[in-house]
Amino acid sequence: MPHRDGFAQGTPCWVDLSTDDIEGAKAFYGGLFGWSWDDQEGPDGGFMYSLAQMDGRNVAGLGSAPEEMIAAGVRACWNTYMAVDSVDDAYQAAIEAGGVGVFGPFDIMTSGRMAFIMDDQGVHIGLWQAGDHKGAQVVNEPGAFIWSEVYAPDTDAAVRFYGKVLGLGAETTDMVEMSYTLWKVGENAVGGLMAPPEGVPPCWSVYFGTEDAESTAARTVELGGQVVNGPFPSPMGPLAVLQDPSGGVFLAVQPNEWPTE
Repeated sequence: MPHRDGFAQGTPCWVDLSTDDIEGAKAFYGGLFGWSWDDQEGPDGGFMYSLAQMDGRNVAGLGSAPEEMIAAGVRACWNTYMAVDSVDDAYQAAIEAGGVGVFGPFDIMTSGRMAFIMDDQGVHIGLWQAGDHKGAQVVNEPGAFIWSEVYAPDTDAAVRFYGKVLGLGAETTDMVEMSYTLWKVGENAVGGLMAPPEGVPPCWSVYFGTEDAESTAARTVELGGQVVNGPFPSPMGPLAVLQDPSGGVFLAVQPNEWPTE
């Protein structure tokens, strides 16, 4: 099982779900991926954040959806956080590159420092400067986070924005019916970029690994979720677009070859 204790700047390092149904989400994702839950109480005894775990190691997070998100008709969504050496520097760079500061930067006790921004095409992305919490401790395994990609209408603009803010490199390849860009940190591919599929708004999407995409899709329905699309073949391997009972969309991929790091 690939264990991690930190991520280089520009690497997706953490994912969490914002939802209006915490207990329902725990039951759904626990039943789907076998996650257990470690509930973390905020310093004022109010806000609760739950860590999803596999074998006692953190794989993802779960928190209450902001009121403004629910008011906009969105009950649940998955968020991606990018590792940064300095949240304050990346936050300022995002604004200078045409993005918008959503909230932060601020400290999460000793866990780390974070902020949320919108890029110059209106896509939300989290920034995480690690303290005690380094990010996901298990990746690239069944039930663990394996990939993030951004859907951007103007992919050239996205390459410029994330290059300026995070120092990401980009390598674009032409596939059968589309162009796909790999985000690069040095020589390592850490995420993806493509134009939004039909009917999908600009956003960052989250992939989880599975040993069997067909079984994961069927189990999603058994637990009260929906299969949005698939499973279907992809360059990564069989892939399904799934939705939890509150509407949170995620992808499950059965890799042709499991990453080793």
